Amino acid sequence: MKIGVCGCMIAPDRDPVGIDVVEECARLGFDYIELSLRDVAALDTAGFSAVARRLEKSGLRSEACNNFYPPEQRITGPEVNFAALRDYTAHALRRAKDLGAEFVVFGSSGARNIPDGFPREEAWRQIVEASRMIAEEALRAGLTAAIEYHNKHEANVLLSMTEAMRLLRDTDMPGMRVLADYYHYAVQGECPADLAQASGCIVHAHFAELKDRAFPLEPKEEYRAFIQALADGGYTGRLSVEAFTKAFSPDAEKALAVLRALTRDCVKRVL
Repeated sequence: MKIGVCGCMIAPDRDPVGIDVVEECARLGFDYIELSLRDVAALDTAGFSAVARRLEKSGLRSEACNNFYPPEQRITGPEVNFAALRDYTAHALRRAKDLGAEFVVFGSSGARNIPDGFPREEAWRQIVEASRMIAEEALRAGLTAAIEYHNKHEANVLLSMTEAMRLLRDTDMPGMRVLADYYHYAVQGECPADLAQASGCIVHAHFAELKDRAFPLEPKEEYRAFIQALADGGYTGRLSVEAFTKAFSPDAEKALAVLRALTRDCVKRVL
């Protein structure tokens, strides 16, 4: 598996795009960086060109992007503007592709959460409609979108792999697949059997220690069980550290070593 870093988690107030750690990621030996798509999409032309040049100079690509939608770009509720949502989606996906992305993460709980009092059935219909549009635009851009479910502290819809798979079935388009995120999986108390139902449908993965959503600094059996479940389902793609830290370089170096060893061992057991 390739190992990357979600750069936007490191210093979000100063660097919401996540580009400032790209050179250090390259030096440490990460395979790619994952940038914040909503912040990339908001850049003016000069700012976007600067990010693209910095990526090229570093030797890394933003092979995946997270943070698809800003909270104000509503996906559920009475204020949804579907035409504006499609325009934003097409623009954001073009930029992701230009930075070298192959996958974009459709999480964005701020945009997707159901407003108080709004009918859940209607909200689900809106999410399905948006997902089909995202899949269409992703295919047009030569990308794949991955449904990310969240946890009960961040979201009020899409709280399990079971719900993510339901949305995938309801969307029923080749431009949409699912993501596995260890942090949400752990918060929600899921187990490897929950990942098994998504076998063949997972195209991207995120990872963070449950406590404090931190970098994984030492191997743990629960990490191994999660990664082994991915490998057993045939997944050999990318695993991005989506975590907080106040000491990026030492924590990133340790996390890379931990995840590199675990992923190699788990994949080897399947081969």
